[in-house]
Amino acid sequence: MDTGKRFSRRAFLSGGALAVAGGALLVACGQPAAPAAPAKPAESKPTEAPKPAEAAKPTPEPAAKPAAASGPVKLVVWKFGGATSEVPYFQKMTEDYAKQANITVEYSNNEWSVKREKMLAAFQAKRIADVLIPDGQSIPDLAALGAITALDDIDKGITDSWKPSFIPEIWNTTVYKGKYYALSPYVDSGTFMTYNKDMFKAAGVTKVPTTWDEVRVAAKACTKSDVAGITISVSTNTNDVNTFEGIAYANGGRWLDDAGKKVLIDDQAWIDVLQLYVNLVNDKVTPQGPTETSFSDSGTLFLQNKAAIWVSLSYVGAFTQSQKKTDFPLGMVLFPRQPKPSGQFKPAAQIMTPTAAFMISSLSTQKEAAMKYIDYWAQPAAQKAWDGSVVMGRVPALKATWESDTFKKVYPDWAQMFKDGTMFLDAQPMPAFPGLAEAEKALSTAMQQAVLGKATPKDALAAAAKRAQAVVNEFQF
Repeated sequence: MDTGKRFSRRAFLSGGALAVAGGALLVACGQPAAPAAPAKPAESKPTEAPKPAEAAKPTPEPAAKPAAASGPVKLVVWKFGGATSEVPYFQKMTEDYAKQANITVEYSNNEWSVKREKMLAAFQAKRIADVLIPDGQSIPDLAALGAITALDDIDKGITDSWKPSFIPEIWNTTVYKGKYYALSPYVDSGTFMTYNKDMFKAAGVTKVPTTWDEVRVAAKACTKSDVAGITISVSTNTNDVNTFEGIAYANGGRWLDDAGKKVLIDDQAWIDVLQLYVNLVNDKVTPQGPTETSFSDSGTLFLQNKAAIWVSLSYVGAFTQSQKKTDFPLGMVLFPRQPKPSGQFKPAAQIMTPTAAFMISSLSTQKEAAMKYIDYWAQPAAQKAWDGSVVMGRVPALKATWESDTFKKVYPDWAQMFKDGTMFLDAQPMPAFPGLAEAEKALSTAMQQAVLGKATPKDALAAAAKRAQAVVNEFQF
């Protein structure tokens, strides 16, 4: 394909998909991550593998030993970002795999913010890694460029063997135009309502809110001079847009129509959600300056007992783990809905995206070896870490993880919703289409204009939809 004519480099580089955790949570944030040393094949007297960080204990048993590759094999693997507890886990498990498979894996963890620029530049220079581990929302852009190959085109037998073990809705987050492009051991999702149980009790809130009106009542009851009843985030950070999108999807909204051509963010479903945000600000139950309060700021306020309710994505556990507050008295349920959702689509329990999606470069000459490496990560033993024993704040992909005793202990609210069949009811992948990053900037602007009182939710979203439609039109081909 003529990528120079059919794809906008500017738009590709401008995109920012879901960054799971900010500041202390992302090792790659703030400064470039030093490349990890290559994972060496086994020697006659192997050295002891580096121990993961304290937060990453206990380490689960490695997956079943893969078949040894014939001849010298070297895989280059680029991972981007990751929660504090994940970074050493990914590297150690990769080192273990390299020894078992008797291959060399040149593995590096890269800064999250440079993922698109690095992948694009390397693809154009024909020096891209064999395996890429960015986010799922990058799939449409990378597929449009021809930079990645669908995994089921490489070995459909292997991908078919994985599918029955996965939560179907999570499996679908990496399907694009009918092809399976990446394996993900977990997703980040939303939108959730995280609440402080002790604050609810002190304020006389005896029932967890199940409607928007009840959220407003609980927030008012918990608001004090030094405590916000609820913290919402309306900065330009992509996480804040995703949080808003999750509530809109649960209200029956969607970004695009079924044909993927018409922008729908000016529908009533979206207007009602933005009006809820405006109402919460006008109720004076939010922190001052919501447009300057990002998701990480909200998390800090919540864990410092300065906010009773936190409207968030699923990464709350990553915050508590990194700040050593895993015993914090929190409850975490799906954000309540209106009694009668106002959108034209089925209400989605949540929207989801992988932030560690294993992909194979179209330029790789080691596709068979790369598939064996990804198959290693598809196994329950490798994914057990996301039951909360090693890594917290992720939504696991495998059914077996959800049914484990450890998971039920760490995530009692989620386990109950899974048992009740509500956790993934009509759940959808997070919006992912070429040009999304530019389109989401228009939505961020609309959110800010409305909560600042500069435009009504209806007018702000109408203007955003017009701008976003122009972006979508540019990418139709």
